Amino acid sequence: MSSYMVEPKSRADLRRLARILREHLRLDDILYFPIVELLDVMTELFSDFNYEIVADSVLSKKVHADTDVRTGHIRIKESVYEGACNGEGRDRMTIAHEIGHYFTLCFCGFKLTRNFSNAKIITFCYPEWQAKCFAGELMVPAHLVRGMDRDEIAEQCGVSFDAACVQYKHLPKE
Repeated sequence: MSSYMVEPKSRADLRRLARILREHLRLDDILYFPIVELLDVMTELFSDFNYEIVADSVLSKKVHADTDVRTGHIRIKESVYEGACNGEGRDRMTIAHEIGHYFTLCFCGFKLTRNFSNAKIITFCYPEWQAKCFAGELMVPAHLVRGMDRDEIAEQCGVSFDAACVQYKHLPKE
């Protein structure tokens, strides 16, 4: 159970946020999102954003990257950063996930609160779900993948097959 929760946001809300970011960067019609390059662009655009590549031993084995929402600082394991640079879908999605935390909690200021009751948090209020959803929507833009199958999505968007399956399942029905 998480000890933090955030104001509720739906997949549609997070899809709109990802689309706005893509439009602002003039990447709205690009399937393969340049997530590693976005890190450097963000350091120029946002004075409170920074990131560092750290030795794998700095973060625990279960943590691939993390974001300090108080400072806007992202730490990324060296192996994850290298994997993302080499097109590894899981590593690219890890970086997108941390950028999701930055955008939702630091830039947009979604209200983060402690859950002292330890009550189960509904999905839309769970910060990890929101970051994961934002990452999926950023990396797999629904408006560009219509008509593609999961294998095509994974290959053309540079995400893992698992991520492609999740996004495929949530494509708007027409």
